[in-house]
Amino acid sequence: MPKTEKVYPEWVQKYREKGTTVKKKGDSYYLYKRTSRRIPGKKYPQPVDTYVGIITPEGVVQTQRKRVELTDIEVREYGYSNALWKICPQGWKDSLGGEWEDVLKTLILRWSPQSYIGRDYAGRDPKEFHCSFGAQAGMLSRRIYKEYNVDLKELEILKSIYLVYIGKEEAVSRLNESQKNLLEKLGVELGA
Repeated sequence: MPKTEKVYPEWVQKYREKGTTVKKKGDSYYLYKRTSRRIPGKKYPQPVDTYVGIITPEGVVQTQRKRVELTDIEVREYGYSNALWKICPQGWKDSLGGEWEDVLKTLILRWSPQSYIGRDYAGRDPKEFHCSFGAQAGMLSRRIYKEYNVDLKELEILKSIYLVYIGKEEAVSRLNESQKNLLEKLGVELGA
C-alpha cells in the first residue's frame, strides 16, 4: 500500500494499489490510474491521472463514458459548400449535362479547399472535362445572382459553419444570426 498522509476508510484503502490514487470530493471517493509523463521545461516527470470510477463500499463503479480520442475528430467546412450545392440553378446543371456534379464539386473545392465534399471526392483531372472552369464559374455566379439576388462573395460568411465528425457521429457547428438570415433568404436548411 502506498504511503500517504491521508487515511481513508478500510473499504477505500483496499482499492489503493500501486499505480493508482484516490481523491476525495465531498463524501465520495474516486479512483484514478496514475502515470507520469515528461514535460519539456520541467525537471521531473509530471503526474497524469486517468479517471477509473467511483469507490463505494460494494466496489469500484467504473465510468460508462466513452472516451473519444482527438484523432477521432475531423472538422470540415460545410455551410458554404452545402448551400452552394442546394441553390445551384437547374439551368446551369442542364447546360453541363451529366458532368454538372463533378464540375460543381471541383468548383466548390477550388473556392473552399476544406469542404466536406473533399472528404469523399478525389476529383478528376481538369483536362478530362469538356468545359472551361473559368467560364462555368462566371456563369454559375451570374445565375445564382439572378435567381437569389446573392453574390458568391456574400455566401462566404457561411464558410465558418463546420461539419464535425466525431468517430462515426456528425454534428453541424453553431450558426450566428447573419448566417441564419442568409440561409433563410436562400431557403436552405442545413443538416448533417
